[in-house]
Amino acid sequence: MCVLALILTAACGGDDGGGGGGGGGDSEPAALSGTLAAHNAVRATVDVPALAWDGALADIAQAWADQCVDQEAPIGLIDHNEGRSEGYPSYVGENVYGSSGAATGPDAVAAWASEEADYDHASNTCSGVCGHYTQLVWRDTTHVGCAIGNCAGLRFGNVVVCNYGPGGNVNGARPY
Repeated sequence: MCVLALILTAACGGDDGGGGGGGGGDSEPAALSGTLAAHNAVRATVDVPALAWDGALADIAQAWADQCVDQEAPIGLIDHNEGRSEGYPSYVGENVYGSSGAATGPDAVAAWASEEADYDHASNTCSGVCGHYTQLVWRDTTHVGCAIGNCAGLRFGNVVVCNYGPGGNVNGARPY
């Protein structure tokens, strides 16, 4: 069976309908088993501190994943949540992953981590898409919260949304 997966780098907002699993609390929910460990394994390769799970970030991710918004450039994957930082004490970074097959947190992290091939740390440049990777390894990010959503009407409707606090990808700054 061939599974198509897509990751998105744009930002947008809106509203629709959907449903999913994951969410808050101070520990990673069973539906996202291995997601925090996958993040921290990638971060360890560039010697940045491990992340801690943040239930508030997971709640923000779940609320967005459940809305199934695909308005910015309809490609069959949910948009980024422009309002994700509202009510959180810092800027919130976000990575979105979508699949036409099963979507797991570790699969999402692996897809984002694969962008390392496009990132040149020496020149702090990207030869392709690397914003998901740089957020994943952003040194100043300390917390992550993720959620899984099922947006049946979208081509890449099985989604993983991870939010990061404080968010990274500050223009001109190096991630590590």
